[in-house]
Amino acid sequence: MLIPDNLSCRPPKFSDKLRSRILFWRNYSSNRLCPPLTPSQTETVNLLREEGYVTLNGYLKQPILKKIQDELESSIQSLHFTMPTIAQSRINPRLHRKLIDNFMFGTPQQIQSWGVTFDKHEAESYAQVLRDFNPSTLTVPMLALSETYRQVWLDPFILGVVSNYLGMIPSLAEAYVRRNFPAPYRTMNHYWHRDLNSMHLVKMFVFISDCELENGPHEFIRKTHRRSDVLNGKRYFLDAEVNAIYPDDSPDRAVSIVKAGTVILEDTHGLHRARLPNAGHRDLGFAVYMPLRPFYPHQNYRFPATALNGLSEFQRIFVPPAMIRS
Repeated sequence: MLIPDNLSCRPPKFSDKLRSRILFWRNYSSNRLCPPLTPSQTETVNLLREEGYVTLNGYLKQPILKKIQDELESSIQSLHFTMPTIAQSRINPRLHRKLIDNFMFGTPQQIQSWGVTFDKHEAESYAQVLRDFNPSTLTVPMLALSETYRQVWLDPFILGVVSNYLGMIPSLAEAYVRRNFPAPYRTMNHYWHRDLNSMHLVKMFVFISDCELENGPHEFIRKTHRRSDVLNGKRYFLDAEVNAIYPDDSPDRAVSIVKAGTVILEDTHGLHRARLPNAGHRDLGFAVYMPLRPFYPHQNYRFPATALNGLSEFQRIFVPPAMIRS
């Protein structure tokens, strides 16, 4: 296990573990709700601990996969994606050189103030959005829109693996779907990085479309979730820095060339990135499982209160109060 420390990841000290036990005592005490692991879950946890990631090929069965594909397409065509969002067509390589050189890093408010976004009043249709704004990413809040997505993101097998790996029951802290397109400029997650937002963290990636090399696969450097001695201490790393240690043909580079319906679980304290597509697009769902501090105030997604009725007690405890809306 590594923990974030400014822009670095390091092994935890006794004081870190003690602070975690105090701050997240509810998450630890809730572990009693986690059902006993099946042999398959135990195998998955062990692989996640050893490699830092695990690929579950064909995890979503065809009826579920088809439904989430159809629901996503309907939502995107209806313009139910987050706006404002970056318009690559509005990025000027001279005016926005500082932004480009800083990995397009900034808060949504900062990026909007730089004049490189488009907003709802400008979006007329999906085709017009692609034509006029050339977005690299459209983000869709599917958990607010779909019972099917809520069930996938709160899948009991996945939740059991995540809880056992972390040694606590975390929260489903973030939940969204991204459609990525070819674009001239890479943004933050398209650069190599380590996630620095929690000591306890697992991400789930749900591949909603087939992903070949040209569609922008996800990449992870095996076992770097336990290594603080390589490529550490910066927010992002250049390709050349990573390639010098882990060249393209390195067996330690896990490249997600997978079929739709594949699920990947990953300890993203390890080095990872999303490649930009150079053809077509890629539909990928994200779940972030991590404990949230008491009285967490931010609404990262909307979860309908009525949808809690169909969940088990184990599933319900993953949904933070801040995300629940009538």
